[in-house]
Amino acid sequence: MDVAFARDRVEADLIKGLLENAGIPSLPQPARLNVDGPQLGFGLATSGFGGGPQRVLVHAERAQRARSLLADTLIESEVGASPDFEAADLSEGESGGRARDYGVVGAYARAMGWSLVVMAVAIGAFLLVRGT
Repeated sequence: MDVAFARDRVEADLIKGLLENAGIPSLPQPARLNVDGPQLGFGLATSGFGGGPQRVLVHAERAQRARSLLADTLIESEVGASPDFEAADLSEGESGGRARDYGVVGAYARAMGWSLVVMAVAIGAFLLVRGT
């Protein structure tokens, strides 16, 4: 069962360590399809060091104990800070635009397009210099 949600793998590992110190085995698992980072060959560039949001899972019979342990150790300032911060990031700014989400294919298409533009400029400069 899900007992916690972490923003990245590092936070999930901290929660896992807290639970395992209390004798509750846990398992961090990606909260969404995480096809990024080392799997695509450009390191930690897309989702930081953790590869995206993580769910922390425990056995069903230990879920209530894990939730109470996490509730006892949660810092009070974190309770309201996270949703307000995320809502501020997701709200439309003064420009009225939305955040861009090109996905994996869009990112590769943009990289390929810019590479072709740079190569065309380099070849054009070479031909221009060679012709004189």
